[in-house]
Amino acid sequence: LSQDVLYAMGEILGVVIGLLIALQINNWNEGRKIHLQDIEFLNNLKVELSVDISALRDRKSHYQRINNNIKNTIKLFDGGVQSLTPDEHQEIVSALTDFQILTPINKNINRNDLVIAQGTIDRIDKELNRRFITYLQNTQSINAAITKLGETLQQLNILYIHPNVDYNEINPKAKRIDFSYEEIFDKKEIRNALQASFRYRNSYINDINGLVEEAENLIILIDEKLAGAE
Repeated sequence: LSQDVLYAMGEILGVVIGLLIALQINNWNEGRKIHLQDIEFLNNLKVELSVDISALRDRKSHYQRINNNIKNTIKLFDGGVQSLTPDEHQEIVSALTDFQILTPINKNINRNDLVIAQGTIDRIDKELNRRFITYLQNTQSINAAITKLGETLQQLNILYIHPNVDYNEINPKAKRIDFSYEEIFDKKEIRNALQASFRYRNSYINDINGLVEEAENLIILIDEKLAGAE
């Protein structure tokens, strides 16, 4: 081969090698970019789950306090106590006032639909993806059930609690709720309504325990992925 041909071939080979190197660098940069995006996503998901856990635990504590008042009120009703101490009276006030409180955690379970549909979590870790989808499905199912039970308690409140108590919402100096214990302690419909309120709320407390455990296990998986990504 002539000197010119060898020179031309060398130039072509140099260009090809340069392009391959540039392509490799570009692929590395893209891979690094995706890697950093995945780390950011996992950290954000961990924060979201931590917020969920905090909200669930706060709701659990709130509902346990309500149920403790309801349980003590049912005991007073079942015991047929004819006179109340100030603390007992306040427990019944709280039980009757909070009777219908039963709402799910306000969590937007659709916020991660796009990343799930795009396969982002599945690409990062298939087990994490499976567990996270299960967690969202369980949250949706529990929220739907609790919403219906909450609506039932509202109806029971209208039917059995409202007719027997006076609510003083307008006058700030008046008691917020007034009732005659002698007139309501032997009403089975009130006792049964309180029992339903306790049972529904207790069921949700148990569901909360399960959701917290699922979220904590997800965080463990995320921490393992983050540790391996460093």
